[in-house]
Amino acid sequence: MLFAVDIGNTNIVCAVFDNDSLTAQWRIASDTRRTGDEYTSIVLSMMRDSSIDLGSMDKAIVSSVVPDLIGAFVTVAQRVCRTKPYVMTSALSLSKKLPVSLPEGSTHELGTDLLCNAVAAWQKFKCANIVVDFGTALTLTITDSKGIIQGVDIAPGLRTAIYALASNTAQLPIVPLEAPPSTLGSTTKEAMQAGVVLGYKGLVEYLIKQVKIDLQNKTGDKIEDIRVIATGGLNSVLKPLTDCFEYVDKELTLKGLKAISDFVQ
Repeated sequence: MLFAVDIGNTNIVCAVFDNDSLTAQWRIASDTRRTGDEYTSIVLSMMRDSSIDLGSMDKAIVSSVVPDLIGAFVTVAQRVCRTKPYVMTSALSLSKKLPVSLPEGSTHELGTDLLCNAVAAWQKFKCANIVVDFGTALTLTITDSKGIIQGVDIAPGLRTAIYALASNTAQLPIVPLEAPPSTLGSTTKEAMQAGVVLGYKGLVEYLIKQVKIDLQNKTGDKIEDIRVIATGGLNSVLKPLTDCFEYVDKELTLKGLKAISDFVQ
């Protein structure tokens, strides 16, 4: 069985795959002050609570956008699987090991989480696509019909935007990420929700529309053939407000990790 770890800025998602089946997953707060021993204790406890057969764990893969936590989860993986994990790096996006990659000769780097998204989307659709990931950052990863990752867009995530307002002003509080009745905010809460939640609806819809145009102009891929996939923990905030997503999968990054493990291990 595969132990897959996706380390994000806010949460760490640990998962267990039995062949292609995602059998369990857990979320832990990202905390660079914790040691590998501490995280090992947490992970082993969660696995035992989920009746995971530790004797069947024989492979591990780690993706991280927090470099300071990689060492801790190498320790975790070695304790859980009794083998060294495969640690993804941005260089993998320039290799020929995967079905998608950055353009040949590119000097750019791609976050390993975004590479996971691109691989999973390609495995699902095998066509030009845009993955919109609602996490600490809001990202769009754009892949053409030949599996070339043509670009990425990055904006502050929904919760990041709310926290930025609350922490940088004297009287604005943290408010729930919910759509208000209208853009005519009559309370501070509704005013912030209108600006952030409804504002992000416009931001996402505009970016998707323009990305499709730009991708068609650059590669010849037809706008109507470009699939749009949403993922990330906060995708549910905008999902009821827009019809721009053709497919929603909160486990997309984990599925990409699993697919990458199959390609490289």
